[in-house]
Amino acid sequence: MLRRMLSLTVLLTLVLGVLVATPAPAQTDLQRLQDAIELTDRRIQQAQDLLAATPNARAQAELDQAITLQAHAKTAFAEGRYAAAGRATFDARIHADRAIAIVRGLPDPGRVEEQLQRTRELLDRARDRLAGCEAPAARDLLRTALEMQERAEQAYRETRYLAALQLTMSARERALRALRLCHANESLEERLSTALQRTDEVLARAHEVVDPDASERASRLLANADSLQARAKAEAEAGHLKLALRLTLQAREQATRAIRAAGTAGAR
Repeated sequence: MLRRMLSLTVLLTLVLGVLVATPAPAQTDLQRLQDAIELTDRRIQQAQDLLAATPNARAQAELDQAITLQAHAKTAFAEGRYAAAGRATFDARIHADRAIAIVRGLPDPGRVEEQLQRTRELLDRARDRLAGCEAPAARDLLRTALEMQERAEQAYRETRYLAALQLTMSARERALRALRLCHANESLEERLSTALQRTDEVLARAHEVVDPDASERASRLLANADSLQARAKAEAEAGHLKLALRLTLQAREQATRAIRAAGTAGAR
């Protein structure tokens, strides 16, 4: 029975942890890395078999990239560069999976990842906005949405991209329904006031995290957030409440992304 595929994060943690702890990786960790490389080999072979029966230029380009990266992975493994081998074989598998998805008409893994990210961001906002909600139905919907998103993330890690896409879209739809239920009896003015205040709080945190030496992406996202929030407040004063609400939510999303971008850059 095939071993379960390790995610890149787990794989690199195992490899790097062993490299730091001892002069040479433990045999079990090397075996796991070998298993990961063999799994990628099988995925590449699957893509080759599909393309032999159904040629496709886009899929072939992805497969060629997978083959190149897998060769790098095997070379790195032979030279004892185990972390590099893990990264390369995981990247190779992604390209092979894309080739398979193209031939079979399945969702592109990159598109699925984008949809997963959008749902993550919505769920983050929903948790904040529903923290004080007393509607049981809204809380139940949010709990279900969070569970479905966890299943979507797991499906993505297992390269079941269609299932991941369906689950994350269902999670997002339930989160939106929960938000609508919770604010059903709340006036637009109250919603806007709460939203503006919450965005100001996130912006304040972003300005603490994103310092002058932060990455260009983090700085750009924060500048966009500031601009959107300023527009939201101007529209609110002008009485354009729906537009103001939409703008402040966009500002909060940009500020949250800036915080994440700054954290990612700082971890490198």
